[in-house]
Amino acid sequence: MSTNSTEPKYPDKKITRRDFLKLAGAAGMVATLPSLIPLSRAFGSTKNDTDFNHTNSMNPVLNNQTRSIHIFDLDGTKPQFSSQNGSRTLMNVDNFPILEGMGAVLLRLDKGGIREPHWHPNAAELSLCVSGTAKMTIYSTNARVDTFTIRSGQIVFVPRAYWHDLENIGEDEVKLVVVYNNERPGDLGVSGSVGSLSARVLDRMFGISQAGFFDQMNYTSIQDVTMGSKPVDFSSTSKVEVPNTHKFDLRGITPQIQTPGGSAALGLANDFPILAGLACFLLVLKPSGIVEPHTHPNAAELNYVINGKVRFTVFGHNGEAETSEISQGQVFFVPSGYFHYLENPDNVNGNNVVSFFGNESPEFIGIVGGLSAYSNEVLSSVFNKDPKFFGNLPRLHKNVFIASGTG
Repeated sequence: MSTNSTEPKYPDKKITRRDFLKLAGAAGMVATLPSLIPLSRAFGSTKNDTDFNHTNSMNPVLNNQTRSIHIFDLDGTKPQFSSQNGSRTLMNVDNFPILEGMGAVLLRLDKGGIREPHWHPNAAELSLCVSGTAKMTIYSTNARVDTFTIRSGQIVFVPRAYWHDLENIGEDEVKLVVVYNNERPGDLGVSGSVGSLSARVLDRMFGISQAGFFDQMNYTSIQDVTMGSKPVDFSSTSKVEVPNTHKFDLRGITPQIQTPGGSAALGLANDFPILAGLACFLLVLKPSGIVEPHTHPNAAELNYVINGKVRFTVFGHNGEAETSEISQGQVFFVPSGYFHYLENPDNVNGNNVVSFFGNESPEFIGIVGGLSAYSNEVLSSVFNKDPKFFGNLPRLHKNVFIASGTG
């Protein structure tokens, strides 16, 4: 649901820096993997819980689609490249100005569609297969060739400048969300690269005599093909999953985080060692489930809604604050170090969200452990309450990470 499609459901309420300091408190305890405790409800209900679709920013750069600095409608944006074989929708700093250190592509391939072999000279990539069955070949240093299948729920990491393609080898459309560790990722294809060279050079490299293969091919275009097609040979579709260092079955593992509010399967460097500069969580939030308000000191965060709805708050420096609600196919971006949380606003249906990070081992600082780390006297000076008041605050020196929205 785009935030500019309807009027806000609730009247606007000004969100001040003090309002958010009352929520944020002080930060504490860095951890790369949250230690968890069941918690029926991490925070009491406040007026701000329902005050979404409101922004108070000193110098916002609004996205033209959503009138939000943090939201981008990736599924709803017209692809910059489209053909009968598929489409490619690029989200970078040019059309989503808040991006810093991260960009993304929504890639769709129809039956038999091929994304030509290509590479990104300034970025590594981490992709999640949302639907379909594909085959990828990665060609890398020391003439290494890795070929493997990709299915829904699996993630694939391609290091910077490694050559790779993608082929739809199934009956259904292949849909991938591809994230880069650069806000303006470059793209070079094998077709344009071949077209930039003379036939003489290419024939010599392959040991072909003059007036040989490449002379006859006579290919001189430096414009990449980007997408092509071929007949689908289903006999070549592997029925047995072959492990590969470049892929990780995120949906197939037991989620490392499981609480009454939901679960998170973690694609981090300790379980997926090839990762460098990128990581992701696959979140499943139960009805009204809440991800603990937190910060990532070493990573920006890019969240894509696979299905369902998400309500979020992002609070940054200079008093920037936004609380909004998004739905399937939309993205919200959080710069490194910004305070934020997300929740499932639906009290009946669950949701699925993939959270990408600009670091292979993102750190996590949560509000529960953060407030618990400081004395009653410090908290009383911040919130203008008697120190005895904070004697009733549960001192939970742990990260809750996901809390239930009921109880």
